[in-house]
Amino acid sequence: MSNDRIVIIGAGMAGAATAYFLAQRGRRHIHLLEKEKIAGTQSTGRNAAILRTMIPEPLLNRLACTSARFYLDPPEGFSSEPLVEKVGVYLAAGPNHAATLRSWCETNPENGQVPVDPSVMYGRIPILAPGLTHVTHKADDGVLDVHAILQGFLRGACREGTELLLGREFLGLRVEDGRLAGVETSEGFLEADKVVVANGGWAAASGTFGPYALPFAPYRRHLMVTSPLPEVDPHWPVVWIVGEEFYFRPESGGLLLCGCDAVKVAPEQGEVSDPAELEKTAIKAARWLPGLADARIARSWAGMRTFVPDDLFVIGADPRLEGLFWVAGLGGHGITCAPVIGRLAAEWIAEGGSAHPAAPALAPARLLG
Repeated sequence: MSNDRIVIIGAGMAGAATAYFLAQRGRRHIHLLEKEKIAGTQSTGRNAAILRTMIPEPLLNRLACTSARFYLDPPEGFSSEPLVEKVGVYLAAGPNHAATLRSWCETNPENGQVPVDPSVMYGRIPILAPGLTHVTHKADDGVLDVHAILQGFLRGACREGTELLLGREFLGLRVEDGRLAGVETSEGFLEADKVVVANGGWAAASGTFGPYALPFAPYRRHLMVTSPLPEVDPHWPVVWIVGEEFYFRPESGGLLLCGCDAVKVAPEQGEVSDPAELEKTAIKAARWLPGLADARIARSWAGMRTFVPDDLFVIGADPRLEGLFWVAGLGGHGITCAPVIGRLAAEWIAEGGSAHPAAPALAPARLLG
């Protein structure tokens, strides 16, 4: 059994899943570093909690479908609560975007999206405005219990010896004579043989990675939740309107709404709300849910999704520095795909490589000139 000292930067979903699967592989010297006082308060805790496996990119679609099977049938003892509320997800498009939705389904036939007559969706959600002519449905998708998932990963990792270090900020890598020595933190130096970067949008903070920075770009997205509404059935499915880039689902007696805004930001601005973007979401909501145009917004917030230029994940070893690994650039799919992401990352870290068919396409080496 390896005695490698492993430091994982970030105790959100990516870091927690990586620690969990490393622990499953017998790794016992893991420090999970988190600058916040509570794990999962940043991107992990600021998302829409939707399991939508239909991702247009085929490779990511396959990862999402595999991960969904983990959530629908988790390992014994992972969680005492169901991880998915299977309310179903409708993807819907009007005439101008029907070809886009059809192409998604044709490119990803194994996803299991089923075409349905629009009247089926309208029968379930009568307040939805007319105009959606092409609809598909995935019955096993729905709403994720993000807290239960994160705690399942953290609990499983810590049970096997992972040490969770909360309130301890990562400040930079320490490299001595060309070799990785560990990480500088807000509470001093932490030795490590292997360092795993899993801190979401903060992977874009190039100052902390120096010559080993990669081209990550965080984008901000807003969500809002209405006050409770008598018209809303809490068991309604998720509805995602393709091309219009708007989705909604029931939440807290009202509706969670998102206009799919995407504004590039510095990581420290990722959670700062922009009233102009919230207003754009409100306009989309008034278009598609006209009966709720005067609904009061109970709360709103912003979170980050982080990308690299090819929009694929970055998972694996950095060839420039032995012992440096990345689990980042997850583009808003980090929770949906966490089980596969964590397992793939653990293979890289523990074995030095992964036999997973997706591994070469996601490896950091592709981003180096």
